[in-house]
Amino acid sequence: MENFNYTDFTLQWHITHRCNLRCKHCYQDDYSAFEKPEEAKTVISQFRDLLNAYGCRGRLNITGGEPLTHPGLFDILLLARSEGLKTGVLTNGTLIGEWEARKLRACGVDYVQISLDGMERVHDSIRGKGSFEKAVNGIYALRTQGIFTSISFTAQNNNKSELKRLASFCEDLGVNKLWFDRVIIPSEEDKDNLTLSSDDFRKLCRTAARLNRKGQVFCGRSLQFIPCKNKLVYRCAAGENLLIILANGDVMPCRRLPFIIGNIKESELLTLHRNSPVMKELRAVGIPDGCRECKFASMCRGGSKCLTYAKTGRFDITDPDCYIAK
Repeated sequence: MENFNYTDFTLQWHITHRCNLRCKHCYQDDYSAFEKPEEAKTVISQFRDLLNAYGCRGRLNITGGEPLTHPGLFDILLLARSEGLKTGVLTNGTLIGEWEARKLRACGVDYVQISLDGMERVHDSIRGKGSFEKAVNGIYALRTQGIFTSISFTAQNNNKSELKRLASFCEDLGVNKLWFDRVIIPSEEDKDNLTLSSDDFRKLCRTAARLNRKGQVFCGRSLQFIPCKNKLVYRCAAGENLLIILANGDVMPCRRLPFIIGNIKESELLTLHRNSPVMKELRAVGIPDGCRECKFASMCRGGSKCLTYAKTGRFDITDPDCYIAK
């Protein structure tokens, strides 16, 4: 029998697929799905049942699409807060003004994550003209309200040299945290050649490690900890203490792994987490053969399953961007 020994569990709910931007690297192909606000009681109740069964704390991250396009966002956050859940909002930031920031504070949101993919010229080339200025205005509004503000940088070929400048800019803005991850696009779909090469990712990790020592960049993602002198180690949560719900109710182990394990309108979250064959297979992945001699193996356990799957069609082997395993 499996041992579900979790301290924390994260549920990421895409309450809508509607979005006001069309980013080059977006993995979304449906911009119409929209969950009704009344579904929140079902989602949060099922999440609470899962947390009670495992005896762990819960975080509900609300995203989209663009969650600020959903009229029920603030009611959902208030309901989650009333159930004792920590809450976060993952957004492009362009729809956050003073009023929205005040509402988010009133809802007791624990943090807001805004996507910035470089300075203005590069960011706008990826996310659309004027999106950088609007996102920065949103950051100002959030920081004015004292809301913990995290910046997410999606590293790809057309912005790989932007991290250092962005780190200084975020520090000047008073941002609480800047972190980055690799763009993940299956090789056959990467028509714009956005995916970093393994060498470029290694160089970016070294840059990030230097910035981490200055307190400017958080490197707690897959493989990024390697040049950080062992301070940070990461383990992929897919199959374990993470679940994703899409706007139509479909449930996934990770938004960037293309597996639907069920639908919350037909099955309980707890049942899907425990009994889905995909979830069981993900949990059963041990340390890949190519990682067994690595000193990080027991924690890292092979790196990022979603990127490995995108590049190789498998998630049970060593992350192809790992430069220790080569």
